[in-house]
Amino acid sequence: MCETNNLILQPRLAAILMTYQCTAKCDECCFSCSPSLKNTALSYEKIKSFLDQISEISSIKIVVFTGGECFINFPLLKKCIRYAHNFGLMTRCVTNGFWANSIENARRKIKELKAEGLSELNFSTGDSHQEFIPVEKVLNGVIACAEEELEVCVSVETNDSKNFKVEDFINHPLFLENIKSSTLEEFVDIIPATWVSFHSDNTYIFDSNLSYEDTGCNGMFDTIALEGRGDIMGCCGLTSNDIKELHLGKLTDNNLSEMLFEHQSDFIKIWIFVEGAKKVFEQASAWAGEIPEVYAHKCLYCAYLYNNPKLLKAIQENYQEVQEDILSRYLQKSVQFNLLTT
Repeated sequence: MCETNNLILQPRLAAILMTYQCTAKCDECCFSCSPSLKNTALSYEKIKSFLDQISEISSIKIVVFTGGECFINFPLLKKCIRYAHNFGLMTRCVTNGFWANSIENARRKIKELKAEGLSELNFSTGDSHQEFIPVEKVLNGVIACAEEELEVCVSVETNDSKNFKVEDFINHPLFLENIKSSTLEEFVDIIPATWVSFHSDNTYIFDSNLSYEDTGCNGMFDTIALEGRGDIMGCCGLTSNDIKELHLGKLTDNNLSEMLFEHQSDFIKIWIFVEGAKKVFEQASAWAGEIPEVYAHKCLYCAYLYNNPKLLKAIQENYQEVQEDILSRYLQKSVQFNLLTT
């Protein structure tokens, strides 16, 4: 669309979607994961190749192993954490906690992962997850992590239609008995995570005062990911699998530096980085003569924008009106962004 400056942003985080198979089948899983997706796992050789390449990007300090459900192949997970740890990288896992069917089993697995170099663990729970994974399993995992002094975060599905809330997790007897008001509490963070409709006709109720930061979307350039089909992704936001422009190529196609350079030379992506997808969407809608919809999550604006030919055409025809201002602010923000990675 246009030539941009040659300032390369330094990603801070790498993510590996080890498989699309999951032990749950949540109705609005952003990656449509399910137990039936058994042949979607990355091989150790592909993961190792990716880790070899990101180890050469000095700004990347942490690798996130996720899915699907990354604990399904536990021996592979251990092996990958060990390999990443040997590069001096911090490691994080994202899981639904299905494996923590007892506190003893949870303690054993967490001890094994910590020995391999695991830095922190994230759990997901809420109404949809709990149709498949009882919250008590998540609590077993949280307790085991805190006992090992591992940072642990629990994301709770959140919208005004959900029954299970953050407060319900904090007030659960297992949490009150083992975590609350103890020295273990400092290792635990419980947060609300906006739960939206992606693939079904579910209609959720949200707070009418939805707001978005005006600082742009750092996620557009701060993450590089490898997903289960071997694609390199420039973002692993909730709708990234629905946006072909965020799939940068196959792991074997080019080196990561070339992919990152091409990724960061796209004006729409630069604009989203500077102002956020909502503002880009609203401006494109104005150019196209459309009344913009309102969405509950910033990633939905990105998906709608990239999948609406009329809006993309409007940007193609009018972007020069904002180009100078956006590129100037991009340069300023890029300098600050890179300073944070050093």
